Amino acid sequence: MEKNYSFVDLSMAYFEKKSKIYKEGGYKKAISLKKNKEDYENHLFVFLIDLNICLLPVYLWVLEFLLILTGLIPPRIFDLLFYIMYALLFVVSVILLPLFTTKTKGVTFGGEFLDMRIVNRKNQIVEGLPLLLRQAIGMGIPLMLFGYLFKTAGIVAWWLLNGIVSLVMPNQQTIVDVILGLHLVYEPEVNICFEQAKQEQEICPIDLHIRSNYSDDGYYDVEEIFKQAKELGLETISITDHNCARQNAAALRFASLYGIQYIPGVELDAQYGDLRVRVLGYYIDWEHEIFDALERASLKREKENSLLRVKKFEEYSGVSIDVNSLMETSRFQTITATDITNMVFNNERVRSLSFVKKYIDSTDNINEAMKQFKFHIFGKGGPCYVKGKYPRLEDVIKAIHISGGICVLASWHMDYIDDETIQKIVDKGIDGIECFSPCVQEETISSLLKIAMNNKLLISCGSDYHGPTKQDRHLGQTHCPEKGLQLVRILTNQAN
Repeated sequence: MEKNYSFVDLSMAYFEKKSKIYKEGGYKKAISLKKNKEDYENHLFVFLIDLNICLLPVYLWVLEFLLILTGLIPPRIFDLLFYIMYALLFVVSVILLPLFTTKTKGVTFGGEFLDMRIVNRKNQIVEGLPLLLRQAIGMGIPLMLFGYLFKTAGIVAWWLLNGIVSLVMPNQQTIVDVILGLHLVYEPEVNICFEQAKQEQEICPIDLHIRSNYSDDGYYDVEEIFKQAKELGLETISITDHNCARQNAAALRFASLYGIQYIPGVELDAQYGDLRVRVLGYYIDWEHEIFDALERASLKREKENSLLRVKKFEEYSGVSIDVNSLMETSRFQTITATDITNMVFNNERVRSLSFVKKYIDSTDNINEAMKQFKFHIFGKGGPCYVKGKYPRLEDVIKAIHISGGICVLASWHMDYIDDETIQKIVDKGIDGIECFSPCVQEETISSLLKIAMNNKLLISCGSDYHGPTKQDRHLGQTHCPEKGLQLVRILTNQAN
């Protein structure tokens, strides 16, 4: 029988999942607050939301006071209502808010709105007493104590003093933050959703298409991927990062530690006519100089594409983009369509412009509005679309072969390429095809299998796991059936 979960259950599960993702690697991408106008405004916004949560009992008391003035409530209970309000103020500000922040491991009500978290000096998760003290001493107790001793002037003086300290400190720490060694950070963006797991999505013991944080859109570090693979009982994996082979150094070390067969891999962009395809390289000599050259060319290309994307958007929208600020927060010095979309929807002034507002008005929620905006503005045919120029397919195949590897055509976008074209791509020197993948339809899997069999090619399977940045893909879920696994083992046994 399907269990119905309450709002509280789902909320706590959400915060637990968010904390787990942050703890397992998200802290490496967290961004501390800087001394600039936008971060000051965001910090103030978070504080005001939390303060207003604490003051809810006061607002209720004001409402009750107005009801007394109108005669709807007898004046004789005024004192009683005041003491009840004061007791509730204590409960909310000194007990409930600290407990909530502790339960969420550093996320306050205001912090959730702007994806901020309270962390330690190393940007790592804080649990327990420090969070209780931070919220109780920093928010609740001063509100009660100074309010009682010095009335409104005392409370305002305390917050002004905290504001001055925040302006001076490098990461906008308050007085209590300085004492406890805490500060606020922006969490990396993740999309958390809960869905019923499908019974047919069984774990495949072989997963040859995984991305780590060496990729621009991968999330977990190499060891965390091996930990997860071990927990799932995987026997063979390959981390095929996007235009980068450097992860293989760490992966080969962890393979022996975790008792998992590891195949050195990479995933490279390639151009075939007007098509962009991806080629997976397995059993490569990852230290070969060709991969360093390909990675450098990829980084240069993506940076140039980023600047062109920004230029097109500024010309289209009339909105100026702070390129340096966005580049600062990117490990790969790129500005993606997602980055610009987030910037647009996080800016109240820009969000109110007609070319953005129409997406908000025509969709059910902000996430769908952002999705539609990104697709229409930056997608193929859109006004800000940037078409990348990638290495020729023949050159990519040659590079993998030079390094001693084998070339496998990735299933990426194979739903949109006809069988005849796939055959022509294969004829360029492809050694195998990634036939089993959750990224393609069942019909495409059948077509890819047929082409692989007709050409006596190796067959691969992979989940294209990115971590929480792509929540529809899960480690070990490759859609490869038991019979297909026998074919994939021919590829994994190549090293023997």
